[in-house]
Amino acid sequence: MPYSDFVQHRLFMKNDLRTGWCKTALLWGRGLQSLCAGHSDRLHDCRARNTLEAIMWHGCIGEGGQSDALWAVKNFRNLTKEQRQLVIKFVDSI
Repeated sequence: MPYSDFVQHRLFMKNDLRTGWCKTALLWGRGLQSLCAGHSDRLHDCRARNTLEAIMWHGCIGEGGQSDALWAVKNFRNLTKEQRQLVIKFVDSI
């Protein structure tokens, strides 16, 4: 299972050369990234240093509007600390 919604999301980034759209990356293999590539950078531009930062970056409001994934970040924030840790552990294991 690729663990993706295969959706194009608006990024609302300043000086975005990709027209402001980015396809959701497949999450499988993310757990091996640190071992195989020597880093755990996340997002399309590697600005997140880990899974938690990648999730939280999805809640940012840019110049053109809010992230299409803001609802997911709000749901993540409403989880208990233990539940959030389990989500991160799962993403880092696939």
